Amino acid sequence: MNSIYKLFVLAVLFTSCSKTKNIPAIVISETAGFERQLEYINANVDLGRELSENESLMITNVEDGSVISTDKVNLIQNDKQFEYTIVFPVAIAANQTKKFSVSIQEKKPSSQTNQLKLSEDNLAVENEFYKATFSSEDDKRGGQVNGIQLKNFDNQLLKRGHIAMHWAPNFSKTSSDYYFNLEDLKAGSKNLVKNESYRVVKERSGVTDSVPEIKIEGRYEFYADLPYFLFESTMTVEQEVELNLLRNDEMTMDSLYTHLIYAQKDGSVAQLNMYSDELNVLEEDHMADDTKWLAFYNAEKGYGFGSIRLSYDNTNVDGKPSPVHNPYTKITRSSNNGRYWNRVLSDTIQTFPIGSKYYEKNAYLVFSVDPDNPEKEILHYYNCLQNPLKVEVLPG
Repeated sequence: MNSIYKLFVLAVLFTSCSKTKNIPAIVISETAGFERQLEYINANVDLGRELSENESLMITNVEDGSVISTDKVNLIQNDKQFEYTIVFPVAIAANQTKKFSVSIQEKKPSSQTNQLKLSEDNLAVENEFYKATFSSEDDKRGGQVNGIQLKNFDNQLLKRGHIAMHWAPNFSKTSSDYYFNLEDLKAGSKNLVKNESYRVVKERSGVTDSVPEIKIEGRYEFYADLPYFLFESTMTVEQEVELNLLRNDEMTMDSLYTHLIYAQKDGSVAQLNMYSDELNVLEEDHMADDTKWLAFYNAEKGYGFGSIRLSYDNTNVDGKPSPVHNPYTKITRSSNNGRYWNRVLSDTIQTFPIGSKYYEKNAYLVFSVDPDNPEKEILHYYNCLQNPLKVEVLPG
């Protein structure tokens, strides 16, 4: 009986160890030819068993033996048994491939200083580059980005004096003198904030009292040690509605900049003075609605702020085109010398049928301006964001 018990114990130990040994490896490849000083890797791996509260993962570079600190590994358990999403930072040279082994070890006390901070009231997020605040006039839980403080430029504040800085997506009924957006969601609508190791996510969704026919969804993602944040929005028409205005990707600001730069369809970069007649050219020769990126910058103070368009899709719920009217990207002269950009989807009286849908995803970047090449940084991040690293999980 005793020998049978020993064999049973050995069998259990063998099974447990074999599962632990079969942990996958992670291969990361840069294939677009751009050096990445910081990227966050998301890899789904099956560890073969559930981790205990006293265990963590160690990520080791197979080539040189360097270890990514366990403080810098974020684990998210998925719905599938024993599957986890591993999130960790990596730097990689152009056209380089790195292979990482994954091992389970005893958890050690954390020494990580979080470079991404969420205020106690959930109304501000900051990292080493910026501090973004949320408007709270209409929703005490926080609405859209109200202003952005630039830490590397004497805390210069990007803002629009009388309204929130971020003002998209938005729309207006023909029967109304006003237009509405995420700021105007009904009380009690979804307003969720998630504070993760490297990321703060804010999600909002619902309908407005004034235009209940349209469901709006918005999602912000803020990252540690990166000079940009992501925003995506979806407008879905749930009941037929007549509008005279439909827009997204709108940022409105005070007189804070001297120039506009943007990518042209032929691949060249256009530059216009924001406070001269040069801007008039856009009244006739519109900037395209799918312009890859655009930015405002201040030549004297050296800061810039821009939109990198990552995704733009006007496909309805049936996979067909949603109605638009002469869509284009607009630069507007506003009151008190303010300036703003937005993507016009329709600016005429138009009926939008049930199922019409409009999606955008953008990266909003704060950057330093090179006097001889003001678009240098925004081009770098555009190239990196449009060409994500290849992540492959190899079986153990």
